[in-house]
Amino acid sequence: MGSELARTHTLECERFADEFSSVVELVLPETTTARLYIDEAELEMDPDGDACRRTWAAVRPHLDRVPGADRNGTVAWTCPTTTERGREHLFDLIALTDGIAGAHFVFRVELYQTDAPVLESIPHHSAVGLDASLLGEEIRSGEIVDLSGETACLVPTETAFEWTAEQRRWRIAGGSLCVETIDGRKTSCYGLTNLRRARKSDDGTGLVLAWEPDDLPDDAIGRLLSWTMDKLYTPPVAVPCGTADRATAVRAHVQAILEAYDGREL
Repeated sequence: MGSELARTHTLECERFADEFSSVVELVLPETTTARLYIDEAELEMDPDGDACRRTWAAVRPHLDRVPGADRNGTVAWTCPTTTERGREHLFDLIALTDGIAGAHFVFRVELYQTDAPVLESIPHHSAVGLDASLLGEEIRSGEIVDLSGETACLVPTETAFEWTAEQRRWRIAGGSLCVETIDGRKTSCYGLTNLRRARKSDDGTGLVLAWEPDDLPDDAIGRLLSWTMDKLYTPPVAVPCGTADRATAVRAHVQAILEAYDGREL
């Protein structure tokens, strides 16, 4: 189990634990083993350390240690994904990632097909990646995948569009719109699931965007955070696409992501 994941898809999600569980359910039939990296220091943390301790006490006796795989201060364990008991233990631990301590306690999750990595996740980053080439017809490379019942989808990691306009390089890759200066010194990426509207510009060669503002409390702290975010987070409201065909294609691709994510129409 030493090879790296050939990542073809990543998870876009509103929350994490339920969405991650849905992805695992989707790919589990094509896997044989789960490797779990556990940070036991988090068992003493509030607010959900108690829940982690109870689950860990029940699950730990059924896992196997992999001492040679310990990393970043975490302890590596494995369980089979081909048995009902093994799958139950895996999902018990995944459920903990809904908590603050739990998302750090279950520090990293990897699923394997024999020795080939199929999926890896870092819960406290809300990050999931997988290799669709190992999943038969379940998920195809280049396909945007709706996760039924969840505000989430799997998006291909490959770059869907890349072009240069108005002295900047533009790219649609994974679930992000990225903008890079020509000299390559600065790149900013913006999550497409925060997009609320994308209409054609008057000449048809660009897109006019409207982004969702973050929901912050209406108090002194909320206003301070809002002011700070206004300074630091400035997604583009106009995207020059160079041609009308590209503008149409980019908008259609973004629409496909949002439709799979939460059924949203631009």
